[in-house]
Amino acid sequence: MPSAWVKHVQSVYAKGKSKGMSYKQAMVAAKKTWKKGGKASKASKKEAPEDPVEEEDAEKPKKRRRRKKKAPVSEKQEQKQSGKFPVDENVEPKAKRRRLRPKKL
Repeated sequence: MPSAWVKHVQSVYAKGKSKGMSYKQAMVAAKKTWKKGGKASKASKKEAPEDPVEEEDAEKPKKRRRRKKKAPVSEKQEQKQSGKFPVDENVEPKAKRRRLRPKKL
C-alpha cells in the first residue's frame, strides 16, 4: 500500500506525463504542492503546477560560501611560521650529534 506522498507524486506525474514530464520532475513539482502533516486538504494536493520547468528556472541561484578570514598573526607566531628564530649573539650553537652506525662485516 503506497504512502500518501507516493500517491501525491503519482497524481502529479499522471497530470504532467502528457506534457513530457519525467518522474524526477514530478517529484520536484510534488514537493512544492505537498502539505506535510495530518490531513491535508484535497484541494491543495490536487493543485499541480502547470509548467514545472518554468518554476525551476525562476529559482534563485545558490549563494557561494565565503571563506573565513584569517586571524591576525602576532610577531612571535609569524617568526615561528617562517622558521626564523631570533638568535642571541652571545650563545654558541650546539654541535650536531653524529649518528653511530653499526660496522659492516
